[in-house]
Amino acid sequence: MGLRFRKTISIMPGVRINLSGSGASMSVGPRDASVTFGKSGAYANFGLPGTGLSYRTRLDRACSSTRQRSQQAEANPQLRNELEREVTALNNAVESIINIHLFTPDPRTGHSLEKLRHNYRELALKPYSVPAPVRPDKPVPLIEPNQPDDNHGRGLIGRILESADVRHERQRLNLERWQREVETCQQENALMLKKYQTARQIWAEQYSNWQYEAAKHNKKSQDMTGDIDRRFEVDSTYFESLLTEELQLTDWPRETLVTFQVEPENSVVMIEVDCPEAEDIPTSTVRVNTKGTEIIEKEISQKAIRERYALHVHGILMRMVGVAFWTLPFEKVIISGFTQRISKQSGYLEDEYILSARINRWDFEALNFSNLEYVNPVEAFERFEVQRRMSSTYIFQPITPFIA
Repeated sequence: MGLRFRKTISIMPGVRINLSGSGASMSVGPRDASVTFGKSGAYANFGLPGTGLSYRTRLDRACSSTRQRSQQAEANPQLRNELEREVTALNNAVESIINIHLFTPDPRTGHSLEKLRHNYRELALKPYSVPAPVRPDKPVPLIEPNQPDDNHGRGLIGRILESADVRHERQRLNLERWQREVETCQQENALMLKKYQTARQIWAEQYSNWQYEAAKHNKKSQDMTGDIDRRFEVDSTYFESLLTEELQLTDWPRETLVTFQVEPENSVVMIEVDCPEAEDIPTSTVRVNTKGTEIIEKEISQKAIRERYALHVHGILMRMVGVAFWTLPFEKVIISGFTQRISKQSGYLEDEYILSARINRWDFEALNFSNLEYVNPVEAFERFEVQRRMSSTYIFQPITPFIA
């Protein structure tokens, strides 16, 4: 079974994700020349800028050429050049997926033990940097309006003609209006005070927690000062966080489940990778027809398809090992790849290991990372201690993976 190790992450593809009513799919390559992988299969997508023409064809099985488009398009040098450019871009995108090992980092350019030790020390001894919660300001109460005098609201004419009854009514209305304004002002002041008291109580709790966390952090830093080097050498959580961050920054052609465990005291990283299925690999290539009017497909042989799959699977593990050695200055990586197969015994999907290797750093660093295009990842694994049952025609049989 897979997923034996402690840390599990999902590496997201460095490509576009397309969502539709039929489900999610994945596109690799530029917008006008891309490969899309989804539940319905693998497709090539082409667009010819400025022409309004587009083309979509299935790559994971043979299909008829687009004769209808051939009848609509005129044979001209510009169209041929555009088609050839799109075909080259698409075939290159497919080759990049198959030869994923080309993106393997050179571990000699990665992190050194002293660099990580220095970083660990800085993090451990760094003063508590979380800012203290801000105490809320006490609100300034609204000033109550002054009581109106007897002449408030009395005009010039009223001073001459206003009767006693009218004067009394005016004064009564002024007094009622003033009382309502005073009551409103008092209510608003009471509401502001209540909100302040609530905010003050919340702040007091937050500040108390902040003081506790700051004191705990500072005490931990003081305790670690004399023991920091020993802690560094066995802090698997720290090293796993570094590897997690690096893996999540890595572009990948498909969402890939990775589980790993770091044992710094043994200088080893153990990794398991959920590899794609052979059915996910494109089964054809594309080219421009002799007239230069359309793009057609050519199905490759079953052996060539299996070879593509073998290159891809070995390339995935090779790149993963490179990322691990680049990130962590450890001496050994134990890596295994598994796929999901229908069990003939139970009828359920089960994890089936197809490749496993113990790889020492010095053996891995012996690869020529300046010329990875000349490295065949299938043959490269023969340099390592490997568990693999693969025929000369690239048919995989289940294996028992290495353990630490």
